[in-house]
Amino acid sequence: MIEMENINLIKQIAHDIELIKQSLMKQTEKRWLTVKELAQYLGYSKDHIYHLKEETFLEDIHFFKKTGKILFDRVAIDSWVLEGYNSNDINKSRRQIVDNILSSIKKIPKNSRT
Repeated sequence: MIEMENINLIKQIAHDIELIKQSLMKQTEKRWLTVKELAQYLGYSKDHIYHLKEETFLEDIHFFKKTGKILFDRVAIDSWVLEGYNSNDINKSRRQIVDNILSSIKKIPKNSRT
């Protein structure tokens, strides 16, 4: 026979599970985050988010500029967090390649571009 203590414990566990479900639903509802929301989500300062945007995150992957706002893709940010900081080197390499291409294009005289 089930004792009364165990019944109360089961009720408490069921209640706790429901609270966890609600909390998870709130976290996964919103995919696009502003700088402020991303800072709160990751526990970083807004300044650090701007630094990551400039040095680590890639436009059209981690963030998008829409109507004057910067919107971060929570799914891409979650992947970045899970991958760890090793991917920073890859992102910096990609950014460096793009910067090199752009600077080489700027050096080509306009009349020799076809």
